Amino acid sequence: MGKVQQGILDGFIGKVGTVVGAFWKGKPVMRAYKRQIHDLNSEAQQLVRTRFGAINALSGQFITAIRLGFNEVAQRERATEGNIFVHLNWNRVHSDTPGSATIDYEDLVVAQGNLPEVQFGTATFTNPLEVDVAINDDATIIGSDPADEAYVFVYSPQAKAGILSQPVLRVEESAEIRVPAYWNGHRVHLYGFAIGGGTDNQGLISNSRYLGSGTIS
Repeated sequence: MGKVQQGILDGFIGKVGTVVGAFWKGKPVMRAYKRQIHDLNSEAQQLVRTRFGAINALSGQFITAIRLGFNEVAQRERATEGNIFVHLNWNRVHSDTPGSATIDYEDLVVAQGNLPEVQFGTATFTNPLEVDVAINDDATIIGSDPADEAYVFVYSPQAKAGILSQPVLRVEESAEIRVPAYWNGHRVHLYGFAIGGGTDNQGLISNSRYLGSGTIS
């Protein structure tokens, strides 16, 4: 039974006839009621569920990065940052066997916006339990500012966890990220993005950039 708020045209919760109503982020939404779902356990559906489970788990592991990187688009779309991550990266997750998924880490998007990207350089893994990423940016590109903050996200598939760096200014020479001792020997993937800190670009977000991979020493 649907629970009416201020009349059915103003939104409702529950099933009314062939329509199911709900509120999401304060917005009334409706979907069609399905009386019966066929082939609940077909291989095609198992593959979709495998992909969906993998990308949802990944969104949780990337949460510290995507909370910042998708803040603008999530507010604009009235969606969660996790939903934006799933939508943008769905085609980067594949499954040919139920229960087993592969991920195109080099193509993952963790930030989206119109701020000019930071000119990140090469990542090095020489120092034990540390990742160092060079920055070669003088903030002269129109739309950028010396006060912009650059971030690097380090993700370990083996640990199923990621670490977001402390922000450094766009014009600094490098970003350094310390990782836990148990990550020694882990192959990691790096992603960089920025948030505007100037008077004219405050809070704007850049697109993310895949910065490569390497092994923690």
